[in-house]
Amino acid sequence: MKAAFSVWESRIAPLFDTARKVYLVESRDGRTVSESDHTLAGDLPQRFTWLVEQGVDTLVCGAVSRPLQERLSAAGIRVIPFVAGGLREVIQAWRDGKLNGAAFAMPGCCGRRRQRRRRAAARYCAARNDF
Repeated sequence: MKAAFSVWESRIAPLFDTARKVYLVESRDGRTVSESDHTLAGDLPQRFTWLVEQGVDTLVCGAVSRPLQERLSAAGIRVIPFVAGGLREVIQAWRDGKLNGAAFAMPGCCGRRRQRRRRAAARYCAARNDF
C-alpha cells in the first residue's frame, strides 16, 4: 500500500489543489518499507497523473476540490480529506487506522462548525467515518 500526504511546513497542507509537496509512505504487511518527499510540479491534471503513476492507493489531505476528489476516486485512489495536523502524527494515525473523528479534523469540520452549516458538516463527518 502506498499513501500520499499533502505537506506544507511539516503539516498537512490545508488545500491539496495548491500544495507543492507530497510525502509518500509505502507499507507492506503493516511495516513501512519506504518514505520519500516529493515536490509537485505542474497543474492539477499533471498532479493527478503523477499520483496514478506512483501507484498511490490513498491520498491524505486537507481540503480538495470536488472535481479532483471525484477523479482520484474514479482512478481507485482513496481520498481521506479534511485532515489537519503535524505530518508525523497524521502518518502514525493513518498507520493505526485512527484518522477518523475529530482529533485530526480540519477546524470547522465534524461538529466544530457553527449552526449555519450543520448539514454540510454532517456530510463531511459521514465521509470521514467511512475510512
